[in-house]
Amino acid sequence: MTLLARLASVLFAALLIPACASVSPSPARPELAGRVTFGGAPVAGATVSVIDRYLPSGPHVATSTRCADDGAFQVAVPAGSYYLAASGLFDGKPVFAWSGQNPVRIDSGKRWLGVKSVSMPPPARYEAGPAGKGASVAGTVRFKGAPSANAHIYVYASPEGNFKGMGYAMSPPTAADGRFAIDGLPESGYWLVARRRSAGGLTGPLEKGDLFGFFPGNPVYLKDGKSALVEIEMIEKEKALSYSEVTSGGETVLRGRVVDKGGIPQAGVYAFVYDDRVFGHQRPYGQSGPTGPDGAFAIYLDRGGVFHLGAREHFGNSPAPGERFGFYDGTPDHAVELPLSGKLEGLTVVVEPILPEGK
Repeated sequence: MTLLARLASVLFAALLIPACASVSPSPARPELAGRVTFGGAPVAGATVSVIDRYLPSGPHVATSTRCADDGAFQVAVPAGSYYLAASGLFDGKPVFAWSGQNPVRIDSGKRWLGVKSVSMPPPARYEAGPAGKGASVAGTVRFKGAPSANAHIYVYASPEGNFKGMGYAMSPPTAADGRFAIDGLPESGYWLVARRRSAGGLTGPLEKGDLFGFFPGNPVYLKDGKSALVEIEMIEKEKALSYSEVTSGGETVLRGRVVDKGGIPQAGVYAFVYDDRVFGHQRPYGQSGPTGPDGAFAIYLDRGGVFHLGAREHFGNSPAPGERFGFYDGTPDHAVELPLSGKLEGLTVVVEPILPEGK
């Protein structure tokens, strides 16, 4: 059963819940609130589902609520990390939303989310795939209903990594017709995510103007010798995520500044941490947003422990000549120790441009 079908199974129960504008959330619990929209207009009566974990048989919907006529919702939840999805009707046609901020972390207080919905695409259909190439998936990526070029489709074998990083497989960039195809996959269930980064690159935080799409039929079961045909509609990221939106109160966070060798703050650089002293090509355990003019960074983490800290200008490939790159040098192995539940502040990471080979 797809995610869409599982979420639909809770719709009847959600209909018994009054519109969220009339619900008084418990003051003792954190609160998720926001508005579900389609093309900037509210989706009245949309059902918002809060998913707290994935089970072998599918996602576990911790709670759900209905939106008011202006698309607004609010729901009290225990502190933790969640996925938010929404479904409803706009002008009589089904729409679907998957928050671009998923997974959503909240420890206390209120976190506001703008949840953009897209037209519900048809379910995956199957046809004969390329001979001798295992299971495959193909289809079209769209933005505002039109095919989108230069998007990548990421195939994830499980939700355990929160659909971040390169995934199990990835498509080449789409052409002007928005088409993609990935073959040679083992028969199994997969999650499909589409992204288009305006500045290029394959991993790292999405910036303002970048596009993101989550197939509502996830997970898609890919069959040996068959090709699953899908359509994925993307939404635009309107702003860089502020850290007050990420979490509030009780944070487990690393804070500091990125500077050059002369101590001058460096803007547009990402701080990152690995939980292994060997920095490889796997995705970081956590990373900041881009630094501002003051070079300040904050990396929010789901636990304390020993982490190895660095900073770089781009993600997705090995550091290239000219890229600003460096490590925290307060310890020989660039390690910092974050309390199990708390903050570590005042860190400094020095970066400098990588010189061409031989210089």
